[in-house]
Amino acid sequence: MKKALVYLAFSILILGMIISYDVTKCDGQVIMKHFIKSDYEPVYEDYEPAVYEPTKEAEEAKPTAVVTVEVEKAQIEEIEQTEATEDESLVEDEQDDSVSEAEDSSRGFEYYFNHLEDDKEKKLYRSMYNAFEQVGSGNTIPTVDDETMNKIAGYIKMDHPELYYIKDMGYTHYTLGGQIQKTVIAANYTDSKTVISMELENMNAIADSVIASIPAGADDYTKVKAVYEWIILNTEYDLNAADNQNIKSVLLGKKSVCAGYARTMQFILNKAGVKTTMVEGKSLVTGENHAWNLVFADGNYYYVDPTWGDASYVGNEYQEEGKKNGINYDYLLVTTEEINRTHVIASYLPMPLCNSMDDNYYVREGLYLYGLDTTALAAMFDNAYNQGREAVSFKCANLETYDEARNYLIRNNGIFDYLHGDTNKISYVENEEQRTLCFWL
Repeated sequence: MKKALVYLAFSILILGMIISYDVTKCDGQVIMKHFIKSDYEPVYEDYEPAVYEPTKEAEEAKPTAVVTVEVEKAQIEEIEQTEATEDESLVEDEQDDSVSEAEDSSRGFEYYFNHLEDDKEKKLYRSMYNAFEQVGSGNTIPTVDDETMNKIAGYIKMDHPELYYIKDMGYTHYTLGGQIQKTVIAANYTDSKTVISMELENMNAIADSVIASIPAGADDYTKVKAVYEWIILNTEYDLNAADNQNIKSVLLGKKSVCAGYARTMQFILNKAGVKTTMVEGKSLVTGENHAWNLVFADGNYYYVDPTWGDASYVGNEYQEEGKKNGINYDYLLVTTEEINRTHVIASYLPMPLCNSMDDNYYVREGLYLYGLDTTALAAMFDNAYNQGREAVSFKCANLETYDEARNYLIRNNGIFDYLHGDTNKISYVENEEQRTLCFWL
């Protein structure tokens, strides 16, 4: 497990590079040494937004996704008789196509399901979901075209990170006289139902322990921050991690990429009662696919990117300076305007406008500058020393304040007025895109 939380340990510079400076006070001037690291955002591997695509192994094992079988009337009746003995929950779901997350919170926050307007698509979603949840195959589902089938399968995967074990999916049409009478789902899974149940039991126990560590009665902000920090401190970013597109990679393997981070955030927060979904899109830094979260916290929507909060993402330079175990809070509960500076949100489903700063990390922690305020700066540094932190990071309300603070603290050596002890050197990281500055103490 990583070292203890290094509070406010670093800030990420967007536009494709991370710049760290050592600042030395010398004859009233600032002498800076820097290093630059590129290749900021990795590839989000082999995943097309909102489309369920079988793995290569699954395609080889099942080359035909759709099978059409001409049967006799007696066989159709036999299939119908089998359906009548299926699990009662499936029947209930099919009878209520309009069920929402408020009506059955046990399913978590189904953001994508709630944006379906067609009753047939809702019924298909419920039928497929029940088959996947039961680790089953052979369930009858509504007959739809391939495009709709793929869309709904993709929506289910976006809504339900706990269904990590779906390997591939197809379906069989049963026809009579050339007319489709029944469509039956055919799904393959990563392992047996017994093994999957054991894995889920272990992962639920870990998630429950994370939730149990949060103070009773905590507000949504506290829950989101706690889960964000736990994931980052307990996960190493690794492109080669096993199962890195799902929650197993984080909860059991402790190594993952953006999809694993985002799905684990979604999984734990929904269990904690904070409505959370996964968002797909691209990084403006590299143009590569990326994944993060949308959360509904304390009455407002916000974006959260746990991957970009992880210092293990930064690389060897930070590791050498002893700063690899830090947490970047620039992407903890941010607005649409802020996320759009560095991320492109996929357009296949509308996202709400996130315009509240009430639960933004820097606002909630008293680290938000509305203007150049030397008293507020002094309080930030004094609090950090009193709490034993290793760094101070703060956010500016606008670019003008950011430029004023940067010039005052760095170019004019103002930073040395806030440091305790006899020191004439400090390291810092700046992020103009997010208007944040971080200084190591």
